[in-house]
Amino acid sequence: MFESHEKQSKTKKKVMGLTSALEMAYVDPTRYSVVVDAASQLCSLLKDEDVSLTMGEKVRVVKSVAKAKVRAFMGGTADDYRTFKTLDAISTDLVQLL
Repeated sequence: MFESHEKQSKTKKKVMGLTSALEMAYVDPTRYSVVVDAASQLCSLLKDEDVSLTMGEKVRVVKSVAKAKVRAFMGGTADDYRTFKTLDAISTDLVQLL
């Protein structure tokens, strides 16, 4: 029981850490690869691990990815649009997992 709670806590910390990485990275448009990587890791973590997030934590994850998508879309270049499309696909998976 204790091991399960400890693992759950560690996984939750990883999820929130990746969410923080998303929030910091979307301030700098040159860091789209970091944003995509963090979003992808979040998706994988939620698929592979059993983690219970509060509604506020779930909203924070979705909000962070949504902001990153908007930033990428507003960039206007072909690379920005590819980033937007990638994040859009990942965010669809994230919402289903949450």
